[in-house]
Amino acid sequence: MKKILVVDDSGVQRKMIIQIVQKAGFANETLEAEDGSKAIEILAANFEDTALVLCDWNMPNMSGLEFIEAIAQVPAVAGIPVVMVTTEGTEDKIAEAKAANPNLAGYIAKPFTPDVLKATITPILEAAG
Repeated sequence: MKKILVVDDSGVQRKMIIQIVQKAGFANETLEAEDGSKAIEILAANFEDTALVLCDWNMPNMSGLEFIEAIAQVPAVAGIPVVMVTTEGTEDKIAEAKAANPNLAGYIAKPFTPDVLKATITPILEAAG
């Protein structure tokens, strides 16, 4: 089964997202990173079996926007679906994220309900198998 990478500088937020994924019935292994730099390291070691990246925007060292822009430039990982999960919910920010990574698979503004997260990730994970 393919993995899900959760990237957020808040450990509480990462745990909450993972819990929602599990309660939604997905048994995917989850990987965690506290910023974009660490996410790149984890993705480099796990890109072949990563089905989805759930990524915050505002993080130290390397922001979520910098991270999704960086992976869009690398053919081996550019096709991995990314869903932003962030407080940056304005139309301008959504457009900026889509410009940074044309393969952006979704955008969830915090705070969100478990149902919103489940509805966003279900088709992505079902397509990944």
